Amino acid sequence: MKAPEIRDLIRNQPFQPFRLHLVDGKDLRVPHPDFVIVTPEYVVVANVLPQETPGNINIVPYEHIARVEMLTRRTKKAA
Repeated sequence: MKAPEIRDLIRNQPFQPFRLHLVDGKDLRVPHPDFVIVTPEYVVVANVLPQETPGNINIVPYEHIARVEMLTRRTKKAA
């Protein structure tokens, strides 16, 4: 996994949420493009807090990404 591949995922229109599975067995969900920053050396992913707001960040070198899982988009419920 390299920067251009992650950049393509966050630029897709419409955006499709995805999960990064790391080589250490952890995973990071990216529900919205605002939760991720792509740099040449690593990707920065914010943890998801309640109400889908960004929380603490994770700095992940690309070589630590084992695979990407595409997720289904959640639809908003009518109030």
